[in-house]
Amino acid sequence: MPEMPLDGRRFTDEEVRKILKKAVERTSSKSLVKPEGLSLEELKSIAAEVGIDAVRVEDAARAVVLGGGNKPNLFFGGPTNLDFERKVEGQLDPKDTPEILSLIRRTMGTQGEVDEIHGSLEWRAKGDSGERYVTVSPRDDTITVTASANLTNGAVVTFLPAGILGTLASVVAFATAANNASAVGMIFGLGLLPTVYSVLRTIFRRFSQKESIKLQRVVDELARLTEGGGG
Repeated sequence: MPEMPLDGRRFTDEEVRKILKKAVERTSSKSLVKPEGLSLEELKSIAAEVGIDAVRVEDAARAVVLGGGNKPNLFFGGPTNLDFERKVEGQLDPKDTPEILSLIRRTMGTQGEVDEIHGSLEWRAKGDSGERYVTVSPRDDTITVTASANLTNGAVVTFLPAGILGTLASVVAFATAANNASAVGMIFGLGLLPTVYSVLRTIFRRFSQKESIKLQRVVDELARLTEGGGG
């Protein structure tokens, strides 16, 4: 099959993402940066060449450097408790409350409930999959934005029903194979439970990753919205 010429080709957004991802993967054995590393401004400059917003680069850098505190639960495969925080200079203007709440609800994807406590604004949402909190707290000339989640309920909902069914299926498959003296069936029965467990870990890990992305995003967006406010 003749090789397709690329010089005149225009690549779509999805193709650009895939190409860059694959290019980085193929250079993983070599250093991508100079020995002393790159500054944030240098990262932004490189990103600008491929049309990536500098603000998004800074958000991503902050997530990589500061987001490692949310350690995964060894059993569930993903963090059950998530915490993100940013501090910016500024004062909380009550007139900004509707915009702040709109941003939180839009990013988190749910209406939630709101309280104002000692000048701080707290948004919370509780459901079967867990509890989520976003707080905007002014103090002197500093605003602290925090976002957190307790995903223990989500882990239980993910693992408990499917885990019980997986265990029963494994026991039944093993017992049936043993009665039929089927070595292959017995091996299948024994292997079914760890397979189910591995799948459930993957499901919960992806769920917690999605929640992490939302919480990090809402903290970054609120920090930008409130920074320098009230002056």
